[in-house]
Amino acid sequence: MSPAIISRGAASATATAASRLRALGYDPDELLQHYRDHGYIILDGVLASDASSPLHLDSLRRLADTATQITRAGKWPHRRIVGNAFPPFTQNNRDSWGVQHIMNPQLDTAASASAGSMSSVFQQFYASSPLLDVASLLIGCQVEAMQMELFNLLINPASHRFALGWHRDDIRPDVSEQEEEQRLETPTYGVQFNTALWDDDCLFIVPGTHRRLRTAAEVVANNAKAPPAVQVDSEGEVDKTFGEDGAWNGVDPPNTMRVRLKPGQTAFYSQRILHRASYLPTAKRATLHGCYGDASSGTGAAERARNVLQHGVEWMRDAHFGASLPPVLKPMWDNLLRMDAAYADKKLGFSLDNH
Repeated sequence: MSPAIISRGAASATATAASRLRALGYDPDELLQHYRDHGYIILDGVLASDASSPLHLDSLRRLADTATQITRAGKWPHRRIVGNAFPPFTQNNRDSWGVQHIMNPQLDTAASASAGSMSSVFQQFYASSPLLDVASLLIGCQVEAMQMELFNLLINPASHRFALGWHRDDIRPDVSEQEEEQRLETPTYGVQFNTALWDDDCLFIVPGTHRRLRTAAEVVANNAKAPPAVQVDSEGEVDKTFGEDGAWNGVDPPNTMRVRLKPGQTAFYSQRILHRASYLPTAKRATLHGCYGDASSGTGAAERARNVLQHGVEWMRDAHFGASLPPVLKPMWDNLLRMDAAYADKKLGFSLDNH
C-alpha cells in the first residue's frame, strides 16, 4: 500500500479550522476522511516558504542541529535514551534518539546566548497554521479548546542501531480481545504529528489498525520484543534482523507500510495505529514530533493524562514559561495545567513501558 499524500489544493467538526484550511488550499473533507479510514495523513506546506522566516526549513534545521549537539554533549539532560523505548528514560546509555522538551526556555541557556531563542522558535512552530488547524480538524474541537502537550525532536542515534517494537501508544500488547474492543471504542482525544527536516523513513505503520481489532499476525508482531540496540563499528556490521528495505524479517505483519517523508512534509497519525520505528546512526534524522489534546468536554482528560504525564510536564507549570508563549497557545497551556492538577498525583499507570 502506498501513502496517499494530501497536497494543498474541506465536513469538518470544526468549521473555523476547515475554513482556514480551505483558504490555504487544503481539502478538509478529504483530510478528515483519509485520517478516519486509514489513521494517518501526509501533508505538504506546513513549513514557511519565506526563506527569511524562522519557520523555514533551513532555519529549523540549524536549530535542530544545535539541539542535537548540546544533547549529545551532555548539556541538555532531557533526552530519549537508546535502549529505552518509552518513559521513564534512564541515563544508562550516552547515545540518544530524541531531544525532549524543546519549547523549554532552559534549552536556550544550555545552547548559550549565541544560538538565540531556540525555544521561542519551537513554540512558534507548535503554534503555527496550518499545523494547529489540521490538529483541530482531526481532533474535532476548536483550537482554543485544545490542550498543549508534548513537543520533541527525534534524531538518529550517534553510534547505535536501535528499533522500537510494534505498539499502539495507548493499548498494551497483552490485552484481551474484549479489553481491546473496549479501548477501541474510547476516543483518543488527541493526535500526534511528525514533521521531517530531512528525509525520514523511520516510521512503519499498519493502516487502519487504529479502528479495528488486531489480526493474529498483528498480535504476534505487537508482542514481539524489539531487538536490542547494537553499537555499530566503523566497518558497518551487517544486521540480518532487518532487510535492506527496513522490513523486520519474520515479524512485520501483512500490509505494513513504511512512511517516507521528504524534508518539510508532515505526517499526522493516530496514537492508536499499530506502528514501530527503526533508526540507523548513518541516516541523519531531525524530525519534529508533537501532540495535541482535546480539552473541550473534560471527558478525555484521564485518557490524555495517561499518555502525556509520564513524559514529565512539571517544567511547564512555570508561570514564566506560560508568559513566554504565543497568544494562541496560552489557553492551551491553561488547559494542560488543569489536567495536570487533576491527575498528577493519581496513579493512572503508564500507557506503555519498557518491559
